[in-house]
Amino acid sequence: MEIGNPPPSKAGFTDSELEGMRPGPRDPATFLPGSKDSKSVPSRLSAFRRSLGYTKSSEVAKKFPLSRRTRFRNGVLRFFMMKSFLPLFLLLSGLAGSALAQERSLSEQAQRSLESEGLKLPLSWPSDVSLFIQPQGLQQTAQNPWAPWPTLDWTTSTPQAQGMDPQVLKQALQYAQDQDSKGIVVIRNGYLVGEWYGQGWNKDTKERGYSIAKSFSSCLLGMLIEQGTLGSVNDSAALYVPEWRDSSHGLVTLRNLLSMDSGLHWDPISELAFLLAADQNAFAIGLSMDHPPCDEWLYHNAAVQVLSEVILNATGKQPHELARPYLWDKIGMWGAWWKTDQRGNTMTYQSVYASAREFAKFGYLYLRNGEWDGEQLLSESWVRESTRPSQYTNPFYGYLWWLNSGSLVMPDVPADAYMAAGANEKRIYVVPSLALIAVRLGNPSRSWDDNQFLGLICQSVL
Repeated sequence: MEIGNPPPSKAGFTDSELEGMRPGPRDPATFLPGSKDSKSVPSRLSAFRRSLGYTKSSEVAKKFPLSRRTRFRNGVLRFFMMKSFLPLFLLLSGLAGSALAQERSLSEQAQRSLESEGLKLPLSWPSDVSLFIQPQGLQQTAQNPWAPWPTLDWTTSTPQAQGMDPQVLKQALQYAQDQDSKGIVVIRNGYLVGEWYGQGWNKDTKERGYSIAKSFSSCLLGMLIEQGTLGSVNDSAALYVPEWRDSSHGLVTLRNLLSMDSGLHWDPISELAFLLAADQNAFAIGLSMDHPPCDEWLYHNAAVQVLSEVILNATGKQPHELARPYLWDKIGMWGAWWKTDQRGNTMTYQSVYASAREFAKFGYLYLRNGEWDGEQLLSESWVRESTRPSQYTNPFYGYLWWLNSGSLVMPDVPADAYMAAGANEKRIYVVPSLALIAVRLGNPSRSWDDNQFLGLICQSVL
């Protein structure tokens, strides 16, 4: 504010006294915080203000009022400053707001590729990548010790003993029953705390998990990389598939096949033809490239089937032959088996058969960060990498695992949850932060809601 120089007669000071109170020239260094004079100038000015009888700017305006001409001039200046800076301010605010509000979404083709799976993903999501940062792994606490390893079978416990509300858990089981489920298993801290089977089912009943098999394929690939049989996820798939040693297919890496962004051709007709093919490996390998890898995410069964050929050529064995000694016999999935096509190729994209309790053991291996009864079957780093966004075009997908990134898929479930999911609502849910596993098997249900079922289980944790 402009107040001018007050006449000495009003202030009660002579010109020489005023001059003595003004700060003289100083070395800039003397005004650094902590220097001798860093407080001297403000204190001398404060003394000057107090001697005039005021301490606030409002009192200054009353004691030395501006002339009408000065007030008019200042008002005009403020008006034009507002006219000049307001549009700029609004423009910058708008740009910032639009940047924050930018959203991403799956392409129409990607949405079509998901129709057969019955999964409900957000139509769009914020572009803020901080929502999708990998959560911290489970931290075991002394208050919740782990159960004995369930290799032979699960140790049972009550929900109350594992810090759960039995009435809320009962609501989750009732919801599953109402949705034509046939087998439900709930695990907390390694204990079996909830189980239900429909008519004709029991704990040993096995069912086809459909695309749950994709997560088994991811696990097996991780094991082979750690053993050195395969190089890394950044290896070109053409190293193991000679037919792909060309300028387009040669760009596809193992990571692309795990992440569903390989660029291989997809349309509903070719998808159906693939499912009916006698030699599904040959069909998948023979697909052309629609675009370069990483350009677009598509739910692509045939692309995952290429991993069957990769593993076969790298090891000389079919994936299902390796799953038995490397995985199933280790964790007690002795009754599990994996379907093959008519040529004997393991269908790495679908159809592991197992019971609800056996599927829960696979989820428990991941909950325990790849360890099983003192043996590290799968590295903790692979578990972590597999269960975080693997590419930029779909933050809800890892290495053949579905993710609850930002809690946008299941709002009532912690963001660190992930699942192996198959057609007809076959599910293995893992919630590391709550030490939870849940499995759902049974008949298809068009009204099945992952959030409602798993959300109730999570809410039961006290």
